[in-house]
Amino acid sequence: MLPSSGRGLLHVCPGCGRRLELFDTRDGDQAYWCHACGKGHRAGSPPLEALRPEQAS
Repeated sequence: MLPSSGRGLLHVCPGCGRRLELFDTRDGDQAYWCHACGKGHRAGSPPLEALRPEQAS
């Protein structure tokens, strides 16, 4: 189950674990993308493997 808010979560690549970059898509939506792996997902439908709790500093 996804949390009700994205606060405190990082979007990471399920393949390599790098932090994903947020981009605007041509259709007006947003998506997270990993340049190293060439894979991504729409911001509104992340796979659970792409969400990691942010470490408190």
